[in-house]
Amino acid sequence: MPAENQFNKLTDGNYFEWKIYMEALLIRKNLLEVVNGTKRHPGGTECSKKVQEFYHKQAEAHAEIILHVTLSQLAHCHNADPMIIWNDLATIHSSHGHSTIIALCCHFHRLRLDRAKSMSAYIACIRHLTFLPEEANVPMSEDDIILGITSRLAHLYDSFLISLDATANSDYTLNNVIARLVNEYQHQYQSQPHSQSNKNSQPNEAILVSSPSSRNNLAHITCFACGQKGYFHSSPNCPSRNKSSPAPEPKDTMHFLESIEVDKEDEVF
Repeated sequence: MPAENQFNKLTDGNYFEWKIYMEALLIRKNLLEVVNGTKRHPGGTECSKKVQEFYHKQAEAHAEIILHVTLSQLAHCHNADPMIIWNDLATIHSSHGHSTIIALCCHFHRLRLDRAKSMSAYIACIRHLTFLPEEANVPMSEDDIILGITSRLAHLYDSFLISLDATANSDYTLNNVIARLVNEYQHQYQSQPHSQSNKNSQPNEAILVSSPSSRNNLAHITCFACGQKGYFHSSPNCPSRNKSSPAPEPKDTMHFLESIEVDKEDEVF
């Protein structure tokens, strides 16, 4: 089969996507009328040319459906009439009950923009979830779709949502809202690398000083008053805070004074 006609075969979970691809393939091969029932048996004898052409198209449509289903779906394709197979697959894979409609609507309104996805992928997912209730004979208005698109956006889009209040009723359409939302996404996306580079350019010393691990590790802390390790000057363990006992001079200061005295003796000699 040519590569341009290849798409995923019918499984238990991709009927609506498979139906779109399959309809396009049948239209391209001029077989959809035989499948959807718009072209019926022309009548007449079995040997007539019109009847033979109709049977030939039925066989071609039947073969195309068989070649584009998985092994688990072959049980629904035994009938020689492709229209019956097409209707049986629609009955099996598409539910029209109230619980299904409620589940689809809940899934639609729970959808949110993921940071790992692009805005175009988010809009495509919204349109796909809009298509599913329509297949269940529950059409959705543009206001419902706009509400589904904008209700779960991040706080970065608050200014965009506020600007929609000033939009005229004539401009408040689905295509206009999507176009403005894509522009806002491009603005947010282009500003992210610049802010991220500024964050990466900041020195790491401030992060190390303010980190809890560096402040809680007292083994490397030296009191500036007494020169002892293991506590700060504000700690009760520091002898300099005890007024009854004189605070010992810091080690660094004692070493500095001793070095000065040694230098003086060297000068005398």
